[in-house]
Amino acid sequence: MGTNNQDVACYLVTKHSAWKGKYKRIFSVGNAGITTYNPGSMEVTNQWYYHDFINITPALKGVGQVPNEFIITMRKGKKVDNMRFSSEHRTDIISEALIFRHSFAEGIVDNLRANAQKVHWSDARHPVVLEVTPCSVEQLDATTGAPLASYMFKDIEALVPVTGLPGGLCIQCGGFGRLHIFSTDRRDEILKKVEDNAKKYIGISINAKKVCITLQQAQELRVGKYSGDEHITSLCEFTVHKVSRRHNDPVRRTLCISESCLLERDPNSYAIVTLKPLSDIFALVRHQENPQMLTIEYVRGGNRVYTSSDRDALLASLIDGVRASGNLDVHVRMTPTPRGKRLGPLEVPVDEEVESMHLKFIQQPPPGWTFAEAVERFNVNVSYSGLLHAVTAEGLFAENKEKLITGALGALVLREGDQATLPAEEVEAQFHALRRLVASKAGFASLTSLPRFREKVGWKVVKALQRNNDGINHAALDMLCALMQPMHDNPDLKH
Repeated sequence: MGTNNQDVACYLVTKHSAWKGKYKRIFSVGNAGITTYNPGSMEVTNQWYYHDFINITPALKGVGQVPNEFIITMRKGKKVDNMRFSSEHRTDIISEALIFRHSFAEGIVDNLRANAQKVHWSDARHPVVLEVTPCSVEQLDATTGAPLASYMFKDIEALVPVTGLPGGLCIQCGGFGRLHIFSTDRRDEILKKVEDNAKKYIGISINAKKVCITLQQAQELRVGKYSGDEHITSLCEFTVHKVSRRHNDPVRRTLCISESCLLERDPNSYAIVTLKPLSDIFALVRHQENPQMLTIEYVRGGNRVYTSSDRDALLASLIDGVRASGNLDVHVRMTPTPRGKRLGPLEVPVDEEVESMHLKFIQQPPPGWTFAEAVERFNVNVSYSGLLHAVTAEGLFAENKEKLITGALGALVLREGDQATLPAEEVEAQFHALRRLVASKAGFASLTSLPRFREKVGWKVVKALQRNNDGINHAALDMLCALMQPMHDNPDLKH
């Protein structure tokens, strides 16, 4: 497909062939087309530009039906062909692909538009347009038609009618019951269209709740299960400016960290503008090009960009707060996470097979990959708190995990390159990979068992600190902390 297609989201799936049986493939939704890769070699096995791609649909349930199956239909010369795949992430895969539906060979248009009002956090009513699409409910600017918010069907928990508000409707989503309140004179049509499109295009059920709630209840429970004082009482606060497509200029906000949540408050009224649980934070981006800018990346998407004159104090408080809440996967990085290089959604760990693949790729990068590419992809796919599958399973053909881990560690110190001249983000990525590996029992034990490993890591840290780069310093010291105290379960004195 050439260099003009970028992978946007990739998933490890099972392909079902009438003559070859079933086997693993990586299924990629790109910005220009659909691609499948061989997971062992990362070679392209099939690819279609969207102008040759007709549709992606959930398979209808039937006798002998493979669970979570979906079908793609494409042009093959003058004929139409299809292929069948299955994945536990079917809903995500179809949703990601349908974002590009307007570029398909036969663009899918099955929308319903309705004028509506959004009940703002300030209690004001803002005119908007609600548009039900094949994969989402879109909130559009009533004047310009510009998108303001997108509620993907896969993220919607329920649709709740509201009494005391003519045509009142709540979209409940976010994984914690967050309520977005609207009123529209076409409420029943919207409810029906969401139910129909979710079932037809995504293969899921979204039904309107039979029990209504009052407008007052909706406003009191706007931030879902985190509405209680224990979740919204600040431990520390920072003044920031939020950068958003909704506003022409950055908007002043008070960013508050509680025991379990990150809240944005209006600095004038102290009203809660929005809230996110700390458990949903994936990574913190400390931008190099702007000394005040940071991005908070979330596992469910919807990243937020802020500027702050106290950026590093804010980042330090966030790291402490997020880890104290139990989320040990959060980390600071110089560049945004390349989401298209992860083989699965961010909110769940990748399969054991994916971890093993990337351990091997560090030792032997596939054709066309640099060592830096292999390290970056390893970091995107493996949790910062360490490998989830780090112990060899029982069985005759079980893969030796310890050997894979020590091999990857050896490759990292052997092929590290010139630490003084490598791009800063590559040095940071190497320390992030080391941190992920030494968090396992086998990796931690390598400090004493691998010949000269301790010495090589020591010199690597010294050379890194000599660059006097804050991002590299943090990555190196965070890795050292994982060597000073075991991060794995059931440590013993030897390891």
